[in-house]
Amino acid sequence: MNEQWIAVVNLSVVSAFVFLGVSVISPILPQYAMTFNVPVALTGWAISSYALARVVTDLPAGVFSDKYGRKKVMVTGLATVTVSSVVAGLAPTYLVLILARMLGGLGSALYITSATSWLAQISHGSDRGKMMSAYSSMIFIGIAAGPAVGGFVSAYYGIQAPFYVYALLTAVGVVATIPLREPILGSDVHARSLRRSDLKIVFSNRAFILVNFSVFALFFLNSSVRSTLIPLYASINLGLGEDQIGLLMTVAMIGIGLLSFPSGWLSDRVGRKIPIMTCLLSSAFLVLLVPFQTDMKSLLTFMVAYGFATGLQGPKAAWSADVAPSDKMGTSMGVYRFIGDLGFFLGPITVTYASDYFNPNLITFQPFLIPSIIATIAGIIIIKADDPSRKAYKTLKGARLCL
Repeated sequence: MNEQWIAVVNLSVVSAFVFLGVSVISPILPQYAMTFNVPVALTGWAISSYALARVVTDLPAGVFSDKYGRKKVMVTGLATVTVSSVVAGLAPTYLVLILARMLGGLGSALYITSATSWLAQISHGSDRGKMMSAYSSMIFIGIAAGPAVGGFVSAYYGIQAPFYVYALLTAVGVVATIPLREPILGSDVHARSLRRSDLKIVFSNRAFILVNFSVFALFFLNSSVRSTLIPLYASINLGLGEDQIGLLMTVAMIGIGLLSFPSGWLSDRVGRKIPIMTCLLSSAFLVLLVPFQTDMKSLLTFMVAYGFATGLQGPKAAWSADVAPSDKMGTSMGVYRFIGDLGFFLGPITVTYASDYFNPNLITFQPFLIPSIIATIAGIIIIKADDPSRKAYKTLKGARLCL
């Protein structure tokens, strides 16, 4: 195994720990928020406050990783998440919970943006889809295991217990990150500040913006449906417990984890556009079926289909890296995380406010329509997006045929 793949494996395993921790608390977070006697409309802030902090931190995190080194920023981020998770578990009021979640989002952004930038920098050419999808697969495996663990832990040890599990996992991540050897990253090593000219170049890149609108839609879809509406619908409409909700979310994430790497491998051959477009349009359709599920069995079947559909999003980071300016990868990955986390932030609060508007006592059909429409629009818009990996594969294939 060469040095690049050693780094990929290390980053992937630590990121799996981080996202395992994120998903450990996902089955209980909306319900935990309601223990503070807040209305459904405000429960979305328990998720969105975390995302808001990430939105604010993503761009500076990309610059910090260039300036101070990715490993230092990653270790700082992981330590911050550890502290915030303990505070969230001990929170005496809803305001303290929200502040702790924001601190956790800040730490998460520092880690994830730096790790993504590192990965984008060391991956290249025909290996980029495989490397970045291998990373995504490990993340989804971590996310898949989390809800079942979180549901079990909360059912037997209390609703605050998943936060302490999250703290333990990120502490392990700190220990695992320290031995990682950081490579010299070429021109990025000279970056010292976030320049407007760099942002202007990145945001004026039409292909980059089109691709990242699909990233926005995917993050909006995941946070609004999987992390918010599904737990609330299962709890409020169907009366399911935390352990059952955890199982539902784990089943969906298993499907995502199983398809993420194959979809990335496939994208190195057929291009990134086909799997991402299929993911968006099929997920947009499936989301509308949730309100018609009437029991645990039917909802479980739905989550299997939804997991496989959303698993096709594997090459999204690789596509963003493909069309990003190669000499501004740190800034570009910061923008990629910023746009994605903006969707992550807006998703939960949008659908919970919509849900409270249409019916404060039940989760109705209308909130599911919002992420479905956004995913459909994104699936149509990316038809016009450039797909360098497909062009490169066609060129390589043609050269081989000539030989």
